[in-house]
Amino acid sequence: MSSNFKYAVMKSVKPYGKFVPQLSKPVLRILIQVSVHYIESKNKKCSPEVLDMALKKLTHSGCEIPKNFCELFAAILLIMQNFLRTPKGSVKDQELRECLRELKFTEDCIDDLSKVLHNHRESLTKNFCEAKCLRSPPKKIQWRLNVSLGESGLTKFKQQPTIILHFQVKDGEFRTLELPLAMFHKIRYNIALLLHEMQTLEKKLALKKYSS
Repeated sequence: MSSNFKYAVMKSVKPYGKFVPQLSKPVLRILIQVSVHYIESKNKKCSPEVLDMALKKLTHSGCEIPKNFCELFAAILLIMQNFLRTPKGSVKDQELRECLRELKFTEDCIDDLSKVLHNHRESLTKNFCEAKCLRSPPKKIQWRLNVSLGESGLTKFKQQPTIILHFQVKDGEFRTLELPLAMFHKIRYNIALLLHEMQTLEKKLALKKYSS
């Protein structure tokens, strides 16, 4: 198995691993449908109607809706996205199954997910790449610290400080996002980690080119 694939899957899905035991075969099939819709969506959004339809399907079929349905959706989506980022044929069927077993998926769920990813690899990859090409960075971005002081003065906050992000997207529309400080620091850390990994990869490629 591609070590990069296994590392990426384990790292990204780890926060949701504790919810995997809630996953049943009928729920997985619904989550795969929703994930495919997201992957094929050119605006990178999963509409509320699709999620509502998925939940109604589960209800009408008599299946119990998992308490952590959204977390399970995130886990399935991340697995599918990481698989589609790998070169075709680099992750074999048996190797993918072993990876899913390490994540504590049942054999029924492993069988379904593995068949979808391998049997529909070509169409999923095409739609995934087309959707990625339409994504673009914001034209303009600003941020500020939002602080609400209490009556006792500067030493106490009425509420926890938050970060306000205000950015303009490609079509000119302005959007605002408010983040807790902890989430903002987590984003900063992940970006720094990504940049570090990119620099490491560039150095390896440069050394490989030099040695050849």
